[in-house]
Amino acid sequence: MTAATGAPTSRLRAGLRAGTRRLAGGPGRVPGVDVARGIAVLGMFTAHVGVTTPDAGPAWWLLDLSHGHSSILFALVAGVSVAIVTGGPHLLDGDPLRRARLRLLVRAALLLVVVALLDLLGTRVALILGFYACYFALALPFLRWRPPRLLALAAVVALVGPLLAYWGPEALLRAGLRLPHDGSGAVTDFVLTGHYPAIVWMAYVLAGMAIGRCDLRSPRLRRGLLLGGLAAWGALSFLSGAVVGAAGGEEVVLTSQVMARQSVDGAPFAWGDPWPGVAGLFLDGPHDDTTIEVLASGGFAAAVVGLCLYVGRVGRWVLAPLAAVGSMALTVYSLQIVAIWHWDLLGSTTNGPLLVMVLVTLAAATAWRFLLGRGPLERAVGAVADRAALAAPPQEPPEKAQRGSRS
Repeated sequence: MTAATGAPTSRLRAGLRAGTRRLAGGPGRVPGVDVARGIAVLGMFTAHVGVTTPDAGPAWWLLDLSHGHSSILFALVAGVSVAIVTGGPHLLDGDPLRRARLRLLVRAALLLVVVALLDLLGTRVALILGFYACYFALALPFLRWRPPRLLALAAVVALVGPLLAYWGPEALLRAGLRLPHDGSGAVTDFVLTGHYPAIVWMAYVLAGMAIGRCDLRSPRLRRGLLLGGLAAWGALSFLSGAVVGAAGGEEVVLTSQVMARQSVDGAPFAWGDPWPGVAGLFLDGPHDDTTIEVLASGGFAAAVVGLCLYVGRVGRWVLAPLAAVGSMALTVYSLQIVAIWHWDLLGSTTNGPLLVMVLVTLAAATAWRFLLGRGPLERAVGAVADRAALAAPPQEPPEKAQRGSRS
């Protein structure tokens, strides 16, 4: 081999090694978390454009799991990611903590910009990114909490939040107030009345943060998430079916105990009129936001995360395309909305468009990560957030600041 041919060969080998390292994710990433996030994103593809009824074939029930479970898995993994980027098991303090909070706050603001642009397309998809911005902001006070406190708060939110989301909007209407109509009511919508209300969904984020504060390499953690999550999902789904069945079935509960007793904006019921029934709190359908759904679907999401954390060295390469999708979830999610808008994919009667979207996404994300690393939106958002954090002046130690004030 001559020097002329040796140099290109060496560059090719170096490029392949660099691409392989990028595809593996680097030392700062957890492959199992990326895989779980990739499953969540592709699950949202299925929920948006897939045919998930028995007409889809013998595996229709697997596709049907995407409804509700995908976005909940996405929220749980978001909490895990928040914990990882803010120290993981090692709690940050001082300037590192302050800069981490600033990065999260800037990311939240940029998510609002991205979702505002996507909303202009009018795709009829319930966009979750604006709610994620709210979740990130609400997570800021809890970045130094350890797993037991985070789990305790998640449990409180899971128990109390659904009650507020179920009866809270009705109470506002019966009190003569109005539900949000525009951006002036954004906080109320994000927290209470919206499609993904933080008063409920912060349970998933906080539980994810508790997971991310643990040692993700621990076999005990993986086993506990998998088995405990599946047990919670199965037991609470059975409880939901038993209670709702005794009340007449899902359709009866929805029509007679929930919708028939909900006020219409501008024509509210009186305080003394019947309120939505307690049986409605035992519904376990997608986005019912009941305590049963939070605990059951949250358990399912925890089981998926636990299973994905079993990804070892061999599995990491087999599942590299899924991990690539998960590593650039913001880019993939946004492009999915653009594709739905451009080709009018909602209401498809076959799973052909879904299959094409999934295969193209897996291939494109894998190629991008191999060649360039981080996704384009992730790169842009990260750069702005990092620049803002670095531009913040360092905080003086309290004793130094006190000496300065006395001089």
